[in-house]
Amino acid sequence: MRKQGIDGTGMLNLYDRVTGIFNEIFDSRLLTTAIFALIGYCSLFTQRKFPMRWMIFVLFGMILLAFVTLTARTPGQKARVHFHKGMAGLWFALHGMMVVSGLFYEDWLPESVPLLICYPIVFSVFVSRDDDSTFRSILRGAVFAVLPFLAWSYAAVPLSFAYPGYKGVFYDANCLSMCCIVMATAALLLAYASFMEKRMAAAAYLLLGVWAAATLLATLSRSGLLAFAGVMVILVSAIIAGTAKHPARLLALVAAFIVLCGAAGVKITKDKMYEAAVEDYNLAETYGNPITVPKPEDRTISMDDLTSDRWGIWTTILENLTWNGHKDSVIWEWVAKDGAGDRHYNAHNAFFGVAYNNGFIAGLLLVAYTALAFIRALRYYWAHRKESPYAATPLAFCTVFILVGMFESVYAPFSVIGCAYFLVQAPLWRAE
Repeated sequence: MRKQGIDGTGMLNLYDRVTGIFNEIFDSRLLTTAIFALIGYCSLFTQRKFPMRWMIFVLFGMILLAFVTLTARTPGQKARVHFHKGMAGLWFALHGMMVVSGLFYEDWLPESVPLLICYPIVFSVFVSRDDDSTFRSILRGAVFAVLPFLAWSYAAVPLSFAYPGYKGVFYDANCLSMCCIVMATAALLLAYASFMEKRMAAAAYLLLGVWAAATLLATLSRSGLLAFAGVMVILVSAIIAGTAKHPARLLALVAAFIVLCGAAGVKITKDKMYEAAVEDYNLAETYGNPITVPKPEDRTISMDDLTSDRWGIWTTILENLTWNGHKDSVIWEWVAKDGAGDRHYNAHNAFFGVAYNNGFIAGLLLVAYTALAFIRALRYYWAHRKESPYAATPLAFCTVFILVGMFESVYAPFSVIGCAYFLVQAPLWRAE
């Protein structure tokens, strides 16, 4: 009986025709190396904060993505690929709308083209592979791609847990936190899989995961802390529900972890708010005008304080949405409203960012695609939980993307979180 879904075999055959002899030259054992190079490049981009022109950066990313697909393809294998109608339909509608936006504002074409065309080819190749080996390569590549940047940070900048947060060699602490989330999540998944497979590497991966998690805490990034806490809670809960023999003990550990993360989040928020209040009060004194701001100890916390001005940015975006987007990612309406001309912020939210940059239709499509991907990641885990220790991989990175995406604009083809999220989508595209 023919599987229901959109037939992606033609895309795979086209890929074979275009790549030709390269499929026979590249060895599939190079996949981990290829993914290491790809995510390492994304980490470099995060570390340097736009090291070159955006279009050139995307071009090099697409070359690395081609290297990934070449090393992932099994030479000579004939595969029938059927995509899930909902996943494929939403993907092409979303990125088709992003291309339409790029016809009005050319800066968005470099992002939309690889998302519309290149990643579905990656999905068609990955769908025809064994999931466990694919996930293992993705996770290993992610861990060892971020590891050099973490080691470089420790060697160059002394570790500190003080405000405003440890950033190592990165542009800011949020950039380091994004890389730490990817590394910690991948390392802990590898530790769990190695433990289940009785491999000695489990302890090493566990130590790497703890190292990345500790560095994440030192960044004082609340969005990073929330995302990591969320992914750990969901993963541990899923494992408990699916495999644990003593769920009560593990649930107690999860509860303790939530309490600790909550306490850390409250402490970090209070420190950040107090420092901002002191800065505002000191500025008022410096300029010699009548002091109209409250003393730091009398300051009440607003939604803008809690979200580091994100609340004002988001409400401004909602007031200025268009169907075809805006010229660039800076929220100029908020800049004018805020009155601080040097604070050129983007949406600081993946969903609001796409809605503002590419139009509200694209924003709604992204929400729909993300929700469907998360649901299918849950179903994928539940269907494979007893046969594969890697089954939680799509669920983990879907969770990371959603939680970080609530506070940072990470929906881009070669952002470190976006790239990791896209690479694990392929099994979710399979027609059932």
